[in-house]
Amino acid sequence: MLTLVGLGIWDEKDISVRGLEALKEAEIVFAERYTHFGSEKTIENLEKISGKKITILTREDVEGEEKILSEAKLHPVCLLVGGDPMISTTHISLLLSARKRKIETRIIHSSSIFTAAVGETGLQIYKFGKTVTLPFWRENYKPTSTYDVIAENKSRGLHTMVFLDIAEKMMDAKEALELLGGMEKTKKQKVARAGDLVVVLSRIGSESQRINFGKISELLEKDLGAPPFILIFPGKLHFLEEEALEMFRKS
Repeated sequence: MLTLVGLGIWDEKDISVRGLEALKEAEIVFAERYTHFGSEKTIENLEKISGKKITILTREDVEGEEKILSEAKLHPVCLLVGGDPMISTTHISLLLSARKRKIETRIIHSSSIFTAAVGETGLQIYKFGKTVTLPFWRENYKPTSTYDVIAENKSRGLHTMVFLDIAEKMMDAKEALELLGGMEKTKKQKVARAGDLVVVLSRIGSESQRINFGKISELLEKDLGAPPFILIFPGKLHFLEEEALEMFRKS
């Protein structure tokens, strides 16, 4: 048996009752942290609550699959995943591989940053276009596809949720806005100009979460909170969406 358990969006308190029961019932418990950006104490606290030893897996371990599947073939295995476990394509692949090996599978869903971020802002979820990640630029690697996705969504009146890279560190919101501003100078599709509007979300789901809304030039001068961050570039706004966002203009 392989059970994928969603941890929710921030800490150990976000796991569901059903998820905690599965954790306690499993003989072997794994966790991956590369898709979970919440509290650093989550896994440690879950060990105390459940009485189980939790082994942290690397991204390579999860994507390689063999370490998990070889154990799940013989024992009840639980894999703890940040947010909702089936948002990541990595976990979809893992589940399919388990089923091909005749390993029984189970999914225990939890809260997702996708819905939490949308809900916190008051934007309407059916008005979002393609979601995208903004990667760090490195030597010989300076992609502008993130800008292109925002521009395409905006041309259709759709909102864009932008996740920020965590390759070397967690990307700062101001760093992200400046990076997109640099792309604006060459692309010139009216996406990330100083006067364009953006929503900046910080540490959603935590007690210290913050949401700021306004012009890029204004937000670059403000304290936007601490990572992890998410950016939302609004498309065409419904009047109720406009009213909801105005609550965050002076936060």
